[in-house]
Amino acid sequence: MLERGIYQHYKGQLYQVFSVATHSETEEKLVVYQCLYGDYSLWVRPLSMFTEQVTLEDGKTVPRFNLIQKTAI
Repeated sequence: MLERGIYQHYKGQLYQVFSVATHSETEEKLVVYQCLYGDYSLWVRPLSMFTEQVTLEDGKTVPRFNLIQKTAI
């Protein structure tokens, strides 16, 4: 399961992951997270997309989000 904590997006911004929720109709797993910049809005993204690898322009493959600090909440 996905760890709660502070994640860095491959483009540099930070986000706090709170939980993984389940969609009521499809049962798809969704990550509930918050921007740690700007308006600090809440977002959801499919778990499969949150944890996927992305390919950069130089051909290097990196995680879309990388855990940088675990949190208890």
